Amino acid sequence: MMRTTARMMCIASFLCAALPVGHVRAQSREPAPEELAARADVVALGKVSLLSPHWNADHSRIFTSVTLNVDSYLKGNQAGPLTILVPGGEVDGVGEMYSHTAAFRRDEDVLVFVQKDARGNYVVTGGRGGKFLVTQDERTGKSFVGNRPIEDVASAVKKAIVQSSQKQ
Repeated sequence: MMRTTARMMCIASFLCAALPVGHVRAQSREPAPEELAARADVVALGKVSLLSPHWNADHSRIFTSVTLNVDSYLKGNQAGPLTILVPGGEVDGVGEMYSHTAAFRRDEDVLVFVQKDARGNYVVTGGRGGKFLVTQDERTGKSFVGNRPIEDVASAVKKAIVQSSQKQ
């Protein structure tokens, strides 16, 4: 009996050791536009017109100034284009890329949530989660953020802004 139990335990140990070990990953959920509205100083819909990568003052990091020609401001009383500073870019053949930072491309339509940093620059609220691509259905001409019509998203964001200001 003792031999059988020892043999069974040995086999069980071997089988456990031979099984593949799974990975446990934390799931990070991208915030919804309504969640970002309260944290942002400015919420804007527009088209990226210019990307200007440049070195910082001590030549240690690259940043890109993104110019957004704004169609409408859902939050914030701005006039004219909006300039957003994002980490990364390419200058003089040197490139920097950050995985949790919003990436912009020229001529793309976006919904963006931004806030001022300590230096007074507008930065994307919530990293890459604070920028949403606006697409257009070629057949109907309707604009969407993800699978939601832009009008619905804009309305929900405005409602969240009002609710947030009432709580303060």
